[in-house]
Amino acid sequence: MFESLKNLLKHFTGSKEATSAEPDTSTQASTAPTPAPAPAPAPSESFSDQYITLAKFNLGLGSIGPDNRNDVDPKTVNEMYQAIAAGLFNIPVSGKVPEICVDGRTNKDGSRFSAPCAAGGTLSIVYGGDLGSGAAVDVNEIQLTAQIINTLKEKGHSTGVHGDDHSSCGCGACAKAPTIYQHISERINDIASLVSQLGINVTDSEKESIVQQANNRLSQAGFFAEDRASVVQAAQDSGALYEELVGKHNELGIALNTKPGTTVDRSAIRAKYGPQYDVFVVDAWAFGNAAKDINASGNEADEQRIAKAITLQNVATASILGHGSLRIVPIA
Repeated sequence: MFESLKNLLKHFTGSKEATSAEPDTSTQASTAPTPAPAPAPAPSESFSDQYITLAKFNLGLGSIGPDNRNDVDPKTVNEMYQAIAAGLFNIPVSGKVPEICVDGRTNKDGSRFSAPCAAGGTLSIVYGGDLGSGAAVDVNEIQLTAQIINTLKEKGHSTGVHGDDHSSCGCGACAKAPTIYQHISERINDIASLVSQLGINVTDSEKESIVQQANNRLSQAGFFAEDRASVVQAAQDSGALYEELVGKHNELGIALNTKPGTTVDRSAIRAKYGPQYDVFVVDAWAFGNAAKDINASGNEADEQRIAKAITLQNVATASILGHGSLRIVPIA
């Protein structure tokens, strides 16, 4: 499935297969001074229409996005999109499954652990695995989180979650998980249309199965923990690494990365363009690995459905947290 996505994105962007996973350091932070904060955009300036937006698919109910910003220069944002699409900020990672969140914020020291990214970090596998596999109804969210983390640990994978310094549950994908399930249930066709544009076909039967599971969980008394921070804690108790992120959301797009073994160096992006320039990072190449390793049935159709459900969970999370102006910037 994701090989077809990669091929489609290469056609869409006109990019070539990289010869190495090593990052191109010609645009890295160490060679460029940090620019002063940009002035508010002039009326004649606009953000690139080269990349599809969430709004094109009637998605984007949140506030994070370029159209809500007056502290960035559209020309600089467009240059950033182009550099990201060209893979100039890709760096190698050793992990094979999502471990850290798409969240662009940093730790207190300004750093960020480099690992494959998805909405909620490893919680993306928990929720996508639940939606795609039709997991048993006799478990709750806390138990399911522990099961998935332990399964991945047994397979030799590192896992991770995060919070932040100013709320009890600082991960949007976790804090709003019930809302995201509801969004998938209500807007499955819009979400599936977006991923179809990127070369992933979600069949009617797959959509029906995923929506049914979302509805099952929404109607299951006690499935979602009332204390949302307890889900992150359950992951930690099972061995997931924890990051505490600080600052505000400055994401201006969604970097959709299909280059295996890599992620996007957000620190380098901020250092080159300024601290107010950032992106969400979705390392879609890792979704198939995760789906394979949590698929209890061993059936290929189930594995494909789980991988697609992880993808839908990422899109739905972006739609709930992000503004319709968020551009999807593919890296093939």
